[in-house]
Formats: sequence, C-alpha cells, structure tokens
Amino acid sequence: MLDDATIVQLEYFRTVVRLGSLTRAAESLSVTQPTLSTAIARLERQYRIQLLARIPRKGVEPTLAGLRLLTVLEPLLDAVGRLGSIARGTDDPLEGELSVGVYTPLAPFYASTILLEAARLMPGVSLTITEGNLDELPEALRRRQLDVALLYADELTSEFSITQLRTIAPHVVVSEDHWLVREGRTSVSLHELADEPAAFLTLSHSFKRYMSYFRALNITPNIKYTSTSYEVVRSYVASGLGYALLHHEHLTHQTHCGRSLVPLRIEDDVVPAQLCLATPIWDQPPARTARLIEVIGQVVDQFAARSPL
Repeated sequence: MLDDATIVQLEYFRTVVRLGSLTRAAESLSVTQPTLSTAIARLERQYRIQLLARIPRKGVEPTLAGLRLLTVLEPLLDAVGRLGSIARGTDDPLEGELSVGVYTPLAPFYASTILLEAARLMPGVSLTITEGNLDELPEALRRRQLDVALLYADELTSEFSITQLRTIAPHVVVSEDHWLVREGRTSVSLHELADEPAAFLTLSHSFKRYMSYFRALNITPNIKYTSTSYEVVRSYVASGLGYALLHHEHLTHQTHCGRSLVPLRIEDDVVPAQLCLATPIWDQPPARTARLIEVIGQVVDQFAARSPL
C-alpha cells in the first residue's frame, strides 16, 4: 500500500513539478487539466499537506513538503518502471534515461566528451544534455527536470548533494604581442593592468565574480569590450584589443579569428572557483545516476591532466 495514493497520482505530481505548469503537464500526460488537478488534490488530502504553490504568471512550484515527497518518489517510481524486467530477471539498473545540465560556458569543454564516454561506459542509458545559467540549472534540479548538473558551486544551497570535482583558479589572457609576453612574463598582478583596456565576459555570475577580484584590490577595471561568449572575448584579446580574465583554461590558444592568445597566472590572492556536480538530495542515488557521476568525474580529471596551466 502507498497510503492509498496511486502510482498514477504520484507520477502526475512528479510531471507537474518537472514542467512547472498544470497545463503543460496535462498535455504531456495526455489527460485533461481537471483530471490532473483532481489527482493532485486527492494526494494533498491524503497526506494532509500542500504539495504545490500556485505562483501568478509563473505556474506552480513545489512546497517544501512537495520537495520532500519528490525526493523519495524518484527511486520509487524508477523501480516501478522496472518491475517487469525485475520479475523476468533481466533488469539492468544502468539502463534508462538521464538528463545532464551543463553551465553554458563549460559546455564546449565537456558536453561532447560526456556524451561519448557515457555512450561507451553506459550503453544502456539514453543521455541528454541541456545548457543553462547558474540560476536555471539549480531550478531545473529542484524540479527534477535534470538528474545531474555540472556547474560552479557559487551560491548552491544545502538542498543539493555536491560532488567537488576540481578547483579552478582564474587567469589573465593577453595577445601574443602584448608587452607582458615580450618581457617573458608568465604571471601578472591585476594592479599592473588597471589602466589597460579589458574585455569582460558579461554572463551574470561570471561578471560578478571577476568584479569581486578587482574590488578586493581597490581597482576599477577599464572595461572596453563585453560579450556573453567565451570565444568572442578570447578573439578580442587575441586581436590585441585588451586583456581578459577567464576561469576555465583552453587546451588550445588559437581563437576563432585565427590569432592566438597567451595565458598568465594571477599573482594576487584571488578566490578560485569550485567545479562540481550537483544532484537532488537522495539517501541513495539511483545506480545509473551514481555511475554517471563517476563518468563525468573521469572526464573532468582527464581534461585537467591535459591542461596547459
């Protein structure tokens, strides 16, 4: 018995949370919205709790009680979906679907290799990758729209299970003919660059992080160029338009504009970023999720071993 709640009602609830909308969930499940609303209402009466909060112009969000229920639902519904193969003795816990979210600036470094390695090491799993920013990915994890997210640990809360992968220090990049390169320098203080033109990556969290380094040193950077694209910023720098701060290192110094840049270590005391995997909190994650975490960890380790910095 499931306290008189049915598997169908629980699946309805999970789908509503994932899609954030009764209308979209009803379309996905091929049922009417009144049918869906009635099923959720019965669950709430059964458990004597409110599972969903209606947010004007946004749809619905799970309450704290709803999130607690969702945490135990995932492995339960996963097992229910495998009952037939379990009974036949053909069950493979590493089969099924998984969804990985990747912070957009990190996707060019890792997304393709994660897909290749997952296909090689977990052939029974169908894997999809979704890009997002540092606001979107945690929200997608909360809704169980993602199983795992690869991102920086900035502002992640205790509602997630965190697997630390590596620490990445920021670095400066300049053009090949920059005066620091001509002097044979391999490192630089941000004070030395205070008056030079800078190209800044303006993704919200990246921009805030870089600005915090300058504020800590009482420096106001001379920002001349901005972009939301790593590659555009790198091309500005390689073309001699200024310097940039970046976090993730590239395996090649060549840029899309055909020119190359040179990375320099920052001499000042700056806070590194923590690259991590985040998942919804489980007492015990499903076997395929646990295995995927291992695979992604291996991909990150392999990249770090090839890093020129």
